[in-house]
Amino acid sequence: MDKFTEEKIKNHLKTVMDRIIDNRVVKDPFDESTILRNNPFGARLVPMEVWKGAKFERSFVTSLGQGVYEQLAKIIAEGSGALKVENQHVQTFEINTFRNSRINDILNKQRQSKLSPNWEEEVNGLLSLEHTDTTKVRIISDIFVEREDGQKEYYSLKTVKPNLDQTEIAKKDMLQLKAYDENYETYFALPFNPAGENLPYRKGGHSMPYRLFDMDNDESVLIGSDFWNKIGNDPNTYNELLNVFEEVGEYSSKRIKEEYLEIE
Repeated sequence: MDKFTEEKIKNHLKTVMDRIIDNRVVKDPFDESTILRNNPFGARLVPMEVWKGAKFERSFVTSLGQGVYEQLAKIIAEGSGALKVENQHVQTFEINTFRNSRINDILNKQRQSKLSPNWEEEVNGLLSLEHTDTTKVRIISDIFVEREDGQKEYYSLKTVKPNLDQTEIAKKDMLQLKAYDENYETYFALPFNPAGENLPYRKGGHSMPYRLFDMDNDESVLIGSDFWNKIGNDPNTYNELLNVFEEVGEYSSKRIKEEYLEIE
């Protein structure tokens, strides 16, 4: 990514971290008496610094959620030279009723573990169905990217451990988009792999999405570096993004230690 994009990401991350720190230090500071009241036994066994750190961690995880990753992805896609980029992109269109019925059938069977997921076979099966009757559908994509060559990409960007309902909604949207235009690129994306980069997703202790996607082999699933490099249209995007996070982390860690943890 270029320097302009890096600076936009840095500024965005600093704004997010400043908001979190200010909230924990000024608006809602840590109160030892609350821990002693709410957990009288645990508070006497574990150092108060642990409880203080845990409160910040919960706030941080909540704040650095899906929305922040969506915004970073938008900045990166724009920096890659994309023609158009949108968060929460809305699109309404009509698909034939046979295809829509097949989508519902696939999802119902996979929820009940009666059908193994195979993205390529599912899409090919949909495209073979024709009917004159149509049904209107409305899709909201977390990230929409239109490239300079006209290629359109639709991303359902979820938390790293999505539940079954979230996964099903994402897949339904993706299949309906493909049913409308087979040239659309549709992706189920996670910002990082909770098992660790390049390891099987299942090793992260969350297997639920496997009912609907072959998380390790479906071309429609992008996790961690695969997602960021695709969004950035560059194989170096993920590592460059980690470097930006590390640089901002030096700034935010200093503030957290001094202002929240009161460590000199």
